[in-house]
Amino acid sequence: MYLLGGLLVVLVAGPVVYEFTRQPMPLVSQIAFTTTLFMSLWSLMEERKWFIAGIVLVIADVSMTVLHLVTGTLWSETMTILIEMTFCMMSLAFALDHVLFGSKMNINRIVGAICVYLLLGVILSQANMLIYRYLPGSFNGIDVTEASTEGFTLVYYSFVTMTTLGYGDVTPEGALARVLAYLAAIAGQFYIAILVAMLVSQYINQMNQERAPD
Repeated sequence: MYLLGGLLVVLVAGPVVYEFTRQPMPLVSQIAFTTTLFMSLWSLMEERKWFIAGIVLVIADVSMTVLHLVTGTLWSETMTILIEMTFCMMSLAFALDHVLFGSKMNINRIVGAICVYLLLGVILSQANMLIYRYLPGSFNGIDVTEASTEGFTLVYYSFVTMTTLGYGDVTPEGALARVLAYLAAIAGQFYIAILVAMLVSQYINQMNQERAPD
């Protein structure tokens, strides 16, 4: 639940704050993501090694975020993205472990399944941001003059790709961007088809066992 709350802060709060305040989107997004890292730490408290690793990454992220906001350099932005990707991957592995190997179907496993899907989209958006920064021309439909919203545009593009909606307003042009696009589409569809079906099946089996006479 803590992890889900943090992810919703990143995906919803940032754009909403920007729409009403017109604060620079990178600043709003960075504050939202740092807030998410702090909130997500609580979801890692069950495992000491995960929790300690999370603390290290949060400290590193806060430090690099401050440095990037002060200097605005590409390398500091890259380091911030890589730190946040590492934290998201760690959280994804932790959540997926609970979803796949949990002993009993409960609300935490369902919320964990949602978190895995959202984390996958966030990780893809971060990877797309690195491609966008280092391989110019990899995406069509992103206005280079609107630097304040390009991060959210790539989050939007990543989730649209995962769900195979294909609005066509942002499209991949570079080879690496296209590879990531079709891998995202495959992962998104397989996740829904396989993992959600597995959870529903386990839930039905659990309900049948609970109702069965002794």
